[in-house]
Amino acid sequence: MKLFPLLPASGIFAQTLQCPQNTHGQPPAMIASSIARNQGAAASSSGTGLIELGIFYQALRQSIAATNNTTDKQQWTTYLQNSVASAIPLFSNATADVGLPLDRFSIGTEMIQQYAETGDEALASAISALRLSLADQPRNDNGGLWYYDNRNNITAYRNLSYTDGMYSYPSFAILSNAANQSRNSDVFGPAAVQKQLETLSVICDDGTGLLVHGYDALGAHAWTNPETGAGPTVWGRSLAWYTLGVLNAIEALQALPSSSRALEAKIAYSNMKLLFINLIKAQLIALERGLQINGEYSVWQVVDLPGASINGSKNFVETSASLMTAYSLLRSVRLDVIQNTQLRDRASKAGIGLWENIFHTQISRNENGTLDLGGTSSIASLSGQSVDAQVGHNLIIDGW
Repeated sequence: MKLFPLLPASGIFAQTLQCPQNTHGQPPAMIASSIARNQGAAASSSGTGLIELGIFYQALRQSIAATNNTTDKQQWTTYLQNSVASAIPLFSNATADVGLPLDRFSIGTEMIQQYAETGDEALASAISALRLSLADQPRNDNGGLWYYDNRNNITAYRNLSYTDGMYSYPSFAILSNAANQSRNSDVFGPAAVQKQLETLSVICDDGTGLLVHGYDALGAHAWTNPETGAGPTVWGRSLAWYTLGVLNAIEALQALPSSSRALEAKIAYSNMKLLFINLIKAQLIALERGLQINGEYSVWQVVDLPGASINGSKNFVETSASLMTAYSLLRSVRLDVIQNTQLRDRASKAGIGLWENIFHTQISRNENGTLDLGGTSSIASLSGQSVDAQVGHNLIIDGW
């Protein structure tokens, strides 16, 4: 199986960015806490299990690259490899894989990275099945990928395209070698990724540059905009997933060897950078508005209604969205994606401010020394159990 070679995550694009003093020691302590709880030790096909594992893999891989502690590096590498090995059976059948959310491709991205390092043919088999499943992923008439073809509840997610899915899909589609695909290659490669990102961006733009959660191409759900099918609400985590997915796609294109950077890749890279910058500008405005309300940089669960009460429930600062947004802001500065000096300064200030807010309000230490992170919603979904039920948004809060 032919794969593009990968460069280290830090790469030659990294910029000097001084982290706040209170971050020192926190990453290894949080990783040690996760390992102590066996979090991320094995794959799960539960509702949110795939995307949770995907983000854990990304965090662990970049921590391995960043640490100078040999013991930690060896332990974390073994933990990561064992967990990925446990995921291989989940992706042994391409037809069955189509019935899983797009989240599956974040695990596929880590498999591609490990295969490039180890040449493990068991990984190659799983990657191949995932590639075939992407070729067969259902799409709307506009070409937008369905987020989830739920075989156990066929009406719930039908024709729904979610911004969440753009965390997992882009990097996998770029790093996969489209030349090995004999059909439906229009979902692989930089141009295909650009199309998927832009389709969601155009439909889901709320008019300020922020993106609502997703859209229903048929307009069958009660919440749809009658003209576009878009949902009504900008949710913090779905916006954070999308933003991080765009940044990861940009980084994946940066990591392609010069010989693989065809005109198509160069055009996609330029367009994705522009999309990302516009997205960041809108989010910085929202973050700075929130700063005026509660004196802290915060990503609210409903981004465009900071401090408000919604249907009898008070809006709240969502931890996972805040941290992913902080990562996207700071990483984009390191990678020189944000080149405008004023915008870089705003992004750096907001990213560090987000981290410090969560650090002071949501991290707690247990008696055994492990760390907990609170304030994350478990599920926020546009989908009800049935389109016919015409239900609205479902929200379950965990950790409060």
